[in-house]
Amino acid sequence: MDRILLKNANLFDSQSGGLRRGVDILIEKDRVKEVGQIETAPGAEMRTIDCSGKYVLPGLFDCHTHLSALTKQGEEAQRDIFQECQSGESFVADDLETSVLADFVAKGITQVRDQGGPLNTLKALKSDIDNGRRIGPDIYYAGPMLEKSPLRGAEMNKRWPGWWVAVDSKKDAREIVGMLADGGASHIKTFGKFDFPSLQALVDYAEKRGLPVANDPGPTFFHEIPMDIGMTAGIRCIEHGKSPWYVVLKDKWKSEHDKLKEADPETKQAFISRVTAAGAESISMTKLHQLAETMKENGTCLCPTLHVCKYYTERPEVFSEDDPDSVRKMFEPLYRMACLITKEMIRCGVRMLVGQDGYISRFTLNEMDLLKENGLSESEIIRGATLYPAEWLGVADQVGSVSVGKKANILILNKNPLEDISNIRTVFCVLIRGNVVEPSRLQ
Repeated sequence: MDRILLKNANLFDSQSGGLRRGVDILIEKDRVKEVGQIETAPGAEMRTIDCSGKYVLPGLFDCHTHLSALTKQGEEAQRDIFQECQSGESFVADDLETSVLADFVAKGITQVRDQGGPLNTLKALKSDIDNGRRIGPDIYYAGPMLEKSPLRGAEMNKRWPGWWVAVDSKKDAREIVGMLADGGASHIKTFGKFDFPSLQALVDYAEKRGLPVANDPGPTFFHEIPMDIGMTAGIRCIEHGKSPWYVVLKDKWKSEHDKLKEADPETKQAFISRVTAAGAESISMTKLHQLAETMKENGTCLCPTLHVCKYYTERPEVFSEDDPDSVRKMFEPLYRMACLITKEMIRCGVRMLVGQDGYISRFTLNEMDLLKENGLSESEIIRGATLYPAEWLGVADQVGSVSVGKKANILILNKNPLEDISNIRTVFCVLIRGNVVEPSRLQ
């Protein structure tokens, strides 16, 4: 039906972070037509959904997905991913995308910010969703991950050609930004190694094409563009809570680190083992608070992706069946430090985005739980999954709040998520582009 009336809702106000009580929301086709006290003429043709005692939110974002990984998987891996989704559907080999993408919507995740994958794969997934061939979230994709040669992701390119692309000069930066903009990318993702002139050129060209840039510095230590340097180039989103660790090292550790930049891998690894063992004692809280203030001043967001480190700490065999103990030893300290850094940045008022670094819909909700555990309020968690990513992407005129003229991507809950963020799982109904998702998707 082209007209839907949500009646007597408790509406989450993305701007204030509070609730508006007793609000009606009129939807026409795929847009919000009216918000307020709405009187309709008797017999007006529309579907009315009674939202008394319900809580209406903008559809959620996951701000760090890698949906391309759903493709080109062996049947056993596909089955494992399907089971992780806890989907009520039956498994169908070589069509994993259909069930997983629909499961995002079923949980109220109506948008994703995809942070790396082959351009053509993501473009095709988005086209299938936009044209109604699949049920799935709106995909805002970066396309390939960009870094200086040699590529750390060269092995991934063997299975997923185009996942990692080299940027070795200002000329490369200009050409790649043009390719991504023309290919429908909504933003750009840099990773790991970069020389600064090429990075600055990339950010400048991206800005001219209206594409914000997010950065993952890559390895926790011995990377070439620390996040504070990336911010001077104009990067306004940092991925992973561990990323600031190098920048906020105490002077004695930082000095030793910098002297070892040209050292052999074994010497570097020995240093990493020592600083990792030192944990919280290795960082300067003064530096961390100064970094947080800089991020606040220039509007830089942090997308902590805490859940992925916790998950591999608890399930290391998923990362590597050959040596799970080494995986656990690697991720345990990263998780602890990511939590410590994230907690302090939350205390300092840095904007947080909600992202899982994967493709399992329930992990997005788990990330919300972890942000709450680390001190982020329910209101800010929801804004980090609605308004803030929309603003960062430059699409707040389309999504991020339930407002007149915006896309009707809406999550309706049975319980108040401002009282307890776990209530984000009490889904009553989801609207995606003005369409009510079939109830079978919500079981």
